[in-house]
Amino acid sequence: MSRILPFLNSRCPRCGKGPVFKNKILSFKKFSDTLDECPKCHLDYEPETGFFFGAMYWTYAMLVGMTVIMSVAMYFLGYFDYAMYAIPAVILFTLPWVFRFGRLLMLYIVYPLMYKDQFQHGVRDHHLHNNS
Repeated sequence: MSRILPFLNSRCPRCGKGPVFKNKILSFKKFSDTLDECPKCHLDYEPETGFFFGAMYWTYAMLVGMTVIMSVAMYFLGYFDYAMYAIPAVILFTLPWVFRFGRLLMLYIVYPLMYKDQFQHGVRDHHLHNNS
């Protein structure tokens, strides 16, 4: 439960304090710009080039889930004829949030599993270890 609030507030997965994104969500042209590292604990947000390509899978899964849930709900509520208009509108409206959550899921789930040493010990220790 202690990790849910930092996730929802787009904070660092390690310290829970530093922001992950450079801009506010309502800056629609730059809502996805991610900081290079956490300003508080200095966790490198992109441990390797292309790390966030995996976020596309999370985003896709969330969008498919939203589409299925909304389709079923609209069917049972008797509004399925409007699904063709309502679902794309909801997706367009929520896309910045869904995109950000895809990146956050990469940081909160994939990063600690694939880059355990770097996540636990920090960027500075990781760079020192690699340079020696």
